[in-house]
Amino acid sequence: MTAVSESLSVVAVSPAMQELLRMATRLAAADSAVLVQGESGTGKDLLAHWVHYKGPRRDGPFIKIHCPSIPDDLLESELFGHERGAFTDARQAKAGKIELAAGGTLFFDQVEDLSLALQAKLLRVVEERRFERLGGTRTLEVDVRFVSASGPDLAGGVAAGRFRADLYHRLGVVPLTVPPLRERPEEVLPLAEAFLARERERRTTRAAGFEPEASALLRAYPWPGNVRELRSVVERAALHGEAERVAASALPPEIRDRSDALWSTAERRPTLRELEKSYIAKVLEETDGSQTRAAAILGISRKALWEKRRRYGIP
Repeated sequence: MTAVSESLSVVAVSPAMQELLRMATRLAAADSAVLVQGESGTGKDLLAHWVHYKGPRRDGPFIKIHCPSIPDDLLESELFGHERGAFTDARQAKAGKIELAAGGTLFFDQVEDLSLALQAKLLRVVEERRFERLGGTRTLEVDVRFVSASGPDLAGGVAAGRFRADLYHRLGVVPLTVPPLRERPEEVLPLAEAFLARERERRTTRAAGFEPEASALLRAYPWPGNVRELRSVVERAALHGEAERVAASALPPEIRDRSDALWSTAERRPTLRELEKSYIAKVLEETDGSQTRAAAILGISRKALWEKRRRYGIP
């Protein structure tokens, strides 16, 4: 089943994804806070849009806040807005993202990156739908739905004291977990074909499918970068050939080589830790060691990347 909503297109072939979409569609009609969990690149952003556009708030705004990309000293003003004179450069009053999302959905992407201080202030808004602008005294009320996305273990952040338990329970009234692509291998080819069709529409390729060997390689690869990595691979492969079908030679070497070396043997398959370490090291190599560019490709914060490098001993 390929489910489509306006500009949204979601490939849902596996039972797990079909059930996830059914649950998301039911939740769209409610007004409870929704927490979308999953590994980087699995499609959490798309599911958040699905919840918004399938519900009664579809005609309202969908405001996204990418938490890691906004410095802590600016995030409070971005969220709550500010009054004139609230700080040195505040020459006029400005509405924040919460106000701008009135009547619609406010989406916190990578919510685990919020500081504890901001978590405390956000908790009040989630519970009471009331807040004050920075530097202001007037209490504002707002009608907004909260949808958040996090990694697969936000509860671990709570246990470690990095995320407030009360906010976790308020944001996660209804949790949705997007399975990694390696757990739904039957969707690899339908997704790849959908991405290839998009490239044909953009006139970057005339390929209408994949050669059998290329299809086998795509199915065999475990996709540590999930759907985001698959999309990038298809986009790059589409540019590398002018044939009617994408050949195996158009795929990147990590898929061709690792398929032969690792995936075809039953005696030794790599662990998820090994895959993640290898993928991070490769992205860092391709970006000449740029922490910022590598973090953007991996879909994680610079801080999270640094922690993974330290954990895996990646220089």
